[in-house]
Amino acid sequence: MPNQQIQIFTSADGQAQLEVALEQETVWLNQAQMCELFGRDQSVISRHIRNVFKEGELPEESNMQKMHIAGSDKPVSRYSLDVIISVGYRVKSQRGVQFRQWATQVLKDHLVQGYTLNRRRLAERGIEFEQAMNLLSRTLSNQGLVSPEGAAVAGVISDYARSWSLLQGYDEQQLAEIGIKQPDMSPLELDEALAAIGELKQTLIAKGEATELFGRVRGDGLASALATIEQGFGDELFYPNVASRGAHLLYFVIKNHPLADGNKRCGSFLFLWYLRRNAALLARPVEQLINDNTLVALALLVAESLPDQKALMIRLIEHFILLKEPAGDKG
Repeated sequence: MPNQQIQIFTSADGQAQLEVALEQETVWLNQAQMCELFGRDQSVISRHIRNVFKEGELPEESNMQKMHIAGSDKPVSRYSLDVIISVGYRVKSQRGVQFRQWATQVLKDHLVQGYTLNRRRLAERGIEFEQAMNLLSRTLSNQGLVSPEGAAVAGVISDYARSWSLLQGYDEQQLAEIGIKQPDMSPLELDEALAAIGELKQTLIAKGEATELFGRVRGDGLASALATIEQGFGDELFYPNVASRGAHLLYFVIKNHPLADGNKRCGSFLFLWYLRRNAALLARPVEQLINDNTLVALALLVAESLPDQKALMIRLIEHFILLKEPAGDKG
């Protein structure tokens, strides 16, 4: 397969040496390789793999691939890192722990290095490439992300980099987009935001995914965030369109920690709510602009970003929010 890479894993005792396939942001081993890795018979490995899928621990369709081997009429199945880790837990193999640690590092390196290809073109466009790559690397490392969140984070950076690197007439197009003014935006009031966060909190508590600290207001940080995005001077708005306001709202809530707990989730929640409230000013429905993976990735990137990367983060978020062209600007 054209996108496949091969990495060599050698166990600490030197007894196992495997050619590991790296593809689709994960690593793959077949059953024979897993037998060598874990030191177990194929019947044992096969049984554990069946149970991983049978018990619903992992979906088979995204964690198993059929490979055609040259000189053989029978395809060989290979399995993703998630399956390998699950089998390793079942057989309690020390080599399995070594392989997990090795694979995690290999994948992190791949995710970071894989998005250095557009470096020269990005530099020519004036994009803060070094900042973006440092942020990507730190987010993957600090969050311990490999898949699927890590792939989502890397995908956001990749999409942003690819789009900007292909722009022609960068300055003109960038200024035209940011300069869109939308005076009819609907604000998000503090009382309704707090009520909605309260409902979200109860839903999450019922699922065991939050505590009483979730969404508890600290000081006036949330009120300040909601008020700040509405500010202006005279007839000039500081944040003149939905993209700018939505991006700043997400950034302010996550970075300023106005809540005792749940700042990333509440910030993401309010961000989507604000976009939906102003959906008439967007070029597409919100769900087509920001999917779940993109939202998780943006929240993680904001959380890991440094203060001097604020402009980069705002631009990154705005990149996904396509605005409706003002009447009279078409043609």
